[in-house]
Parts: sequence; structure tokens; C-alpha cells
Amino acid sequence: MQARQRRRPPRTKTERQEAVAACAGHLRDLRRAHGRPPADVELKSVAIPQRLAGPPVASYCTSPAQLCAELAQ
Repeated sequence: MQARQRRRPPRTKTERQEAVAACAGHLRDLRRAHGRPPADVELKSVAIPQRLAGPPVASYCTSPAQLCAELAQ
């Protein structure tokens, strides 16, 4: 019978793994902080269109240039 092999000891965090984890946490904090404006900045209330209307369903245009011209009118 073969002797049962011992389990490998659990890995401990190396300096490199700790540095990677710290950098990832710092990047998450930066993204969270820059995702919204600072509290002391006043925002202008300007209406921003949600979505532009697409081409009309019954368009007679066959080329993209004609469709652009029709949409511009």
C-alpha cells in the first residue's frame, strides 16, 4: 500500500498579492469618487435628451445619405 500523501499547506498572501489587492481597492475608490461630481460643485440643470428618434417607419430612402438628409429636415 502506498503511504497517503500529506496535504499541501495553505498558501499565505505574498507581498505581490497584497500589493495587487491594495491597488485594486484603490482603483475602486477612485472610480467611486470620480463617478459623481464633488459635493461643493454646483450643477447646472440643463435638459439632456434621453434618446433621438430613429428613422420613420415608412421612409422611402434607399441610401444612407438620403436618410441622413431626411432626418436632418
